[in-house]
Amino acid sequence: MLISWINKFSLIDYPWQTSCIVFTPGCNFRCGFCHNSEFVLPEKLKEVNKNLIPEKAIFNFLVKRKWLLNWVSICGWEPTIHKDLPKFCKRVKEMWFLVKLDTNGQSPKIIKYLLDNKLVDYIAMDIKNEIWKFSESAWVELDEKPYLESIKLILNSNIDYEFRTTVIKWIHTKEKIDNISKYIVWAKAYYLQNYRTWKTLDKNFKWESFSDKELEEFKNIWNLYIDKVWIRN
Repeated sequence: MLISWINKFSLIDYPWQTSCIVFTPGCNFRCGFCHNSEFVLPEKLKEVNKNLIPEKAIFNFLVKRKWLLNWVSICGWEPTIHKDLPKFCKRVKEMWFLVKLDTNGQSPKIIKYLLDNKLVDYIAMDIKNEIWKFSESAWVELDEKPYLESIKLILNSNIDYEFRTTVIKWIHTKEKIDNISKYIVWAKAYYLQNYRTWKTLDKNFKWESFSDKELEEFKNIWNLYIDKVWIRN
């Protein structure tokens, strides 16, 4: 599997447990607010792909950290676009690590395969916008049926999971936040991630973050539908 970077130690990606984070290059979205265009845009990926980390180096690292890490978190940009993802997860599981997958939900067939074969222990899925308006945030034309299928698979799985939305002023409204909730009623956990003004894929992207008070208002909407709602600033 193509691996662009690794964070060797984290206490944040999976709360209260140790993990390393493996990043894969490439994405099927073009979100204007993305902070990592070098790992998304094909013209920039050419440089990234010159310095990929060999799988062998990752597994050698994991052998040395076997008693220090609990989880291997696989994220990206979008891991499910890589055909070797299931094989990579299998090898990690065989080393007795727990596996977390971050995904935008574009590939329900991959998610189903990973769940059916017990190759993943936690899934974090991004919900970019209310259903049928994903394209407004992803900046590509999308068939949104696969995302509904992925949501259903995750909700009905027997593993831990979370859904999350990066909220941006002028893109997300109370109405849109309320509409998102209708698709994941009684989900285990949902995170509102506040947009941070920083370098973006679209250099002209000038939207704003929400205030803490506004985020709390969103959270109150979600508390009507979801077991646990959190805010990430």
